[in-house]
Order: sequence, then structure tokens, then C-alpha cells
Amino acid sequence: MTLVERLKLTLLGVAGWKDACDAGAPVPDSGGCQDCGSVRLTTLPRGGRGAVSCLEEPWTGEAAKLAALGILPGVRLAVVQRSPAWVLRMGRTEIALDDALASRIRVLAEAGPGA
Repeated sequence: MTLVERLKLTLLGVAGWKDACDAGAPVPDSGGCQDCGSVRLTTLPRGGRGAVSCLEEPWTGEAAKLAALGILPGVRLAVVQRSPAWVLRMGRTEIALDDALASRIRVLAEAGPGA
């Protein structure tokens, strides 16, 4: 069993990890979402906010890293910084990610300042 499979089994009930997004479409591969309105985190401006809808290619090691950092469906986050690294705030926690990891996160963007 891979690390991602173990994480999915562990987090399925606790964090609401799903095989489909909230719109009922399958969790996307790198091709993108189908009809749920989510966008890649990397499209948000500094100060932009959103709720994680899913992680692209959730079977990969990169998705496992994101899950271990607490980036899971339903988590609300804000973009603090875009360069040289992505800095995200989730509650009282801030984490830094490179572009490759940040681009795997899909969010439902919130309207408001910076969005």
C-alpha cells in the first residue's frame, strides 16, 4: 500500500477525503476539474482566499506531502506571498511551498479583497 493510499484510508472519515469533488466530478488529474468552478491556487493573487476543493493527482507523493501539511479538501487558506515561494496561511499556521506543489492545489476562490 502506497503512502497516499494509507493517507486516504486514514483521512477518509476525519478530513472528508473524497474520490469526487463537491460537484460530483472525479478528482482531477493534471487536466483540470470538470464543472465545479475550482481553479488552481496559483491563479489567486496575493491576499486571495479560497477553500481547497481537491488536490490534483492525489495518488502522487506531492499530494501526500500536501496532505501531511494539512492541505485537504475543505481547508480555508489565504495567499500571503507568491514569490520567491508561495506562503499560505491556514488559520494561525503559515507554510511555504514551491510552484510545483502549489500548482497541485485546487480551490474554490472567495470573492473579496484580493480575489
